[in-house]
Amino acid sequence: MAKQQPDRETFKELCADYVLNILDQDERMRFEEMLDEATEEEYELYEQMRTKGNELLLSEREDPSPEKLREELLAEVEDSDSQASGRMTKRAEEVSDEEVVNKAAETEETSVSLTLVLSIVLGFICLSLVFYAFSLRSDISTQSNVIAEQEKQIADLQNEMNELQEMLAIIDSRQLHMVRLSGMEANPFGYGNVVWDSQNNRAVVRLAELPAPVGDEEYQFWAIFDNKAVDISSFSVDDNGNALFMTDNLDALDNGDDFSFAVTLESDGRSSQPDGEMHLMGSFNRE
Repeated sequence: MAKQQPDRETFKELCADYVLNILDQDERMRFEEMLDEATEEEYELYEQMRTKGNELLLSEREDPSPEKLREELLAEVEDSDSQASGRMTKRAEEVSDEEVVNKAAETEETSVSLTLVLSIVLGFICLSLVFYAFSLRSDISTQSNVIAEQEKQIADLQNEMNELQEMLAIIDSRQLHMVRLSGMEANPFGYGNVVWDSQNNRAVVRLAELPAPVGDEEYQFWAIFDNKAVDISSFSVDDNGNALFMTDNLDALDNGDDFSFAVTLESDGRSSQPDGEMHLMGSFNRE
């Protein structure tokens, strides 16, 4: 438990008795403990009283009794405290007046400085808001482009899914025929397969090893019977020369004759008759 600090008057009285050597042994030990824990102000009081106490003890006087010496010592210390307090009060008043003048000047300077700082801060905030608005507009524009691109991708995927479902429907048919296409002189390495649903006159066409068209060139897929060519479809190839597509334009095959499928590369775009190089051909015999 912490020791209770004595008040100033108690400390002053014990200090007077201590420096005049009128305390008994227990009281001296008690005061020395208090002195070990004394504040700076209390220690200064002790030094002052020790100096004045030594002067009183060494002086010649009519009544050198401890009580008289104690009374004089306390009185001198009290006078010294009063004078010091007066000087401090006067100095405080002088400092207070000076501080009032300085604070008035500082207040005016602070007001000007604060106005300037606020102007700078508000300007910075305005610039930040302008930049944020511009950045936000740019982000919105970018996001709109991304959304539009993603919507296009979704639409393309949906179309591909629909085509795949139609192809699966063809493969599920009970009347399927496979027609193999082989490479011709213009493209001996090309090949392909046509899965023909004769019940519904539709087919899935898978082609490979076709060279990329140049300029206006375009691939066409034909059905040939009775020395007549029927335009079935035009198509494109990917970067690897492959093509996969479905066609339901095969009603001409209902005549019951043998026929062939062929692929040509037309130089001037889609043609009504095969005029370009023959790349692939395969025949189907109904027997």
